[in-house]
Amino acid sequence: MNILLIIITLFVASCTKNTTETYQVDYENQFDGNIDYKYKHLYNSLYVNIALERDLKEDALKTFVDNIDILTDIKLYEKISKISLELYNYKNSEIIAKKWLAINPDSYSAHQFAIKSSLESSNIYLANEYFESYIKKIKPTGKNDYGKLIYSLSDNKNRLNVIEFFENYLKKNKNRELHISFIELLYLYNMLSNVIFHIDSIGLLNERNLVRIYADSLLLLYENKNAKDLLENFLSNRPSSDRQVEYELLDVYLSLNDMVSADKLIKNIFIKDPNNLENIYRISRILYENKKYSLSEKYLAAIVVESDEVNLLRGLNDYELGNYTESIEHYKRVNNYNLKIIAITNTSSVLIKTNDIATAISFLDDQINKYLEPATKQAFILKQISILNEYEMYDEIIELSTKHLLNNMINPNLLYARAMAYESLKEIKLMEDDLSAVLKIDQKNANTLNALGYSLTIHTKRYDEAYKLIYEAYLYDPGNAAILDSLAWVEYKRANYVDALKFAEASYVKDKDKEIVLHYCEILIKNKSYDKLRNIIQIELERNPDEKVFIEKLNIINNAIPL
Repeated sequence: MNILLIIITLFVASCTKNTTETYQVDYENQFDGNIDYKYKHLYNSLYVNIALERDLKEDALKTFVDNIDILTDIKLYEKISKISLELYNYKNSEIIAKKWLAINPDSYSAHQFAIKSSLESSNIYLANEYFESYIKKIKPTGKNDYGKLIYSLSDNKNRLNVIEFFENYLKKNKNRELHISFIELLYLYNMLSNVIFHIDSIGLLNERNLVRIYADSLLLLYENKNAKDLLENFLSNRPSSDRQVEYELLDVYLSLNDMVSADKLIKNIFIKDPNNLENIYRISRILYENKKYSLSEKYLAAIVVESDEVNLLRGLNDYELGNYTESIEHYKRVNNYNLKIIAITNTSSVLIKTNDIATAISFLDDQINKYLEPATKQAFILKQISILNEYEMYDEIIELSTKHLLNNMINPNLLYARAMAYESLKEIKLMEDDLSAVLKIDQKNANTLNALGYSLTIHTKRYDEAYKLIYEAYLYDPGNAAILDSLAWVEYKRANYVDALKFAEASYVKDKDKEIVLHYCEILIKNKSYDKLRNIIQIELERNPDEKVFIEKLNIINNAIPL
């Protein structure tokens, strides 16, 4: 046994990330019936574990699946199942799920993985089988049971499959606990209109979590008044105060610029809990997020004992108020590592105001050299890119990204940033090369698929190819307003005006970005929806009174509407 362990360790230590065919031949010869079942099982388990330790994921997965008939270690199934999804190897995921359930038919984890992987691979028939088995074997009895399953799907790549699967199931089967968990998943997916539809279908019943999700969905869909009414009604029927909901109502008041109601609510919170520093901080934070910087600072001044969070927020307020020296001093007093990194990146923004862009970039260079953690270095590099992008310094972005990419930092974020800089300089081929490189790293990256598809739409006439890319992005992130807008625009270019309108409306409901608005208007013209177009233009003119260029574009469209 000891000799076998030594051989295994020495052999795997000699492996590299370039999987060798020699091993497979040696391996097959070594176990051609010459070692009994127990040792063969041990060898494979050890090999897979050591391969995982050395990050040889493809080796580990292949060896595991090739020998799955003799492997029964549940912990190994848990590890390898995640890797099969990470590598998008759905064929092997299906094999793993089937065997895992065969050896452990009452396992919650096995059912969870089986459902998850079958939805990823679009095998809806199999997903149905596994879900029915989950109902029979696991016997979920409440929201917590369903919640664990639904939450496990929150990181599924193919979100549209998940949504359609549970919507179809819930049409045929009334199950409030499952329905509520599904609504929470829709909220995580940013499918806000779907959230509202499904809550309406089962009723709020004044359930706190549903009320909060419903109100926030309304707020994010620009239905601020309805969100206000809902939260006020909920609080009025509570036997005691609910601080979190009060914070959320304050946010709604501020979004409506209803300062009278906001002030009244703040005073009421302080009357009920006058010495709570957390209340002061949370209220100050909400005020900052709603651009009430002076008022935020006023409340922060009541906090005598400063924390890192308070200093960071004071730095943010002072920056917005033009108090740049004070802002930097507050940032310097932040000690918590994660908050300090945020404070440092924000300090670079202040340095642009007090000095210039070069000073800010140089400051961040110093931080890149000072900190060893790769993720921290990347945060500072991306901040440099953000600064350069803000000032349209695209050549400098390309130079900076290339420098770090050449230093063995093969990073999808840097490739993406360089690609967008290339696009701004009309270097479409170079942009396409970089985005394609990102997709080789992560073939299901929704943002990259959308960026490539949209860029092909506006810079080339490769509309069908662009549509395939954007639609794939939509499968993975159907609640993304930018992806919906891209789908609308590529359908517009393909002269599919009815479909274009469907996606444009869905995008506009979620996001009033100027480009989304202009696309929506153009598509309304093609659909001859002139009354709706006039209404949208009027709303946007009122919403953007100071945006001269945008107003001019809207007026040109308005003047072109047939009488």
